[in-house]
Amino acid sequence: MNTKKLQNNKKAIVIGSAVCCLLFILLGLYYRSWPAVDVILFMGQSNMSGAGGDASLAPELIPGAGYEFRAVTDPDHLHALEEPFGKNENRGALDDTEILERNGSLATAFVNAYYEETETPVVAVSASVGSSSLSGWLNKGRKEEAADRLKEAKKCLWKERIRIRHVYMLWFQGETDASLQTTGNEYKTMMRELVSYMEKQGVEACFVIQIGADLAEPEKYQEIMQAQEEICGEYGDMILVSELPASLTGDDMKDEGGIHFTQKALNLIGEDAGEQAGAYVKSLSQ
Repeated sequence: MNTKKLQNNKKAIVIGSAVCCLLFILLGLYYRSWPAVDVILFMGQSNMSGAGGDASLAPELIPGAGYEFRAVTDPDHLHALEEPFGKNENRGALDDTEILERNGSLATAFVNAYYEETETPVVAVSASVGSSSLSGWLNKGRKEEAADRLKEAKKCLWKERIRIRHVYMLWFQGETDASLQTTGNEYKTMMRELVSYMEKQGVEACFVIQIGADLAEPEKYQEIMQAQEEICGEYGDMILVSELPASLTGDDMKDEGGIHFTQKALNLIGEDAGEQAGAYVKSLSQ
């Protein structure tokens, strides 16, 4: 056996391993040098889409607080977040152009409050569709479309050399399930399935905004509201970030139909949810 050759091979292996480790460290440092953002999918039904909103009454975006990834209209670039958020982001299973108009959302208010808590910009991804039930989210291609939009957002951010710190989904839905008389247990089971699916796509946790009451039938939404509260208490990856909608019952808080929140209400809900979500994320690093 050639002892000298064996020793040289060992040295080469050691040197090669050291070089690989160094390159790995350098690549990690390079990646860490990229500006960081949190990606948040805005998912749900018409109140998330902003059917009752008014973009002219939405708050001004804090400079640098948030951006919009437009999966449908411009998947290659980021845009400064503006209202109406997600206005033209209709595609496939997440297309509600035939049933509503996106007039102004809670997104800007949410992002402002979240940014003030975390000091981290948000990349917001529109992924909502009006009149959607949880069963529809599970069985009609909606969760897959949301996952595709997240995948495209990640691709865009990598290309732009922007580092993703966290990925979350913000959920505001339940009125349709109440109308369909979905039971609380059924709602929780389906909600758990949806969140588990999204977590397999890279989502870390689900922020839940509890729906408000139907002004015409105050008891109609109670079982779904209770289910949302319960499931957030049962799972650590589902966080109830706002119970405010239930208290917004004034004439200036909902439209004439009593279902869609006005921009005034959406601003309050977004701010509350963003503050609570931001506080949760901030606590992770403490």
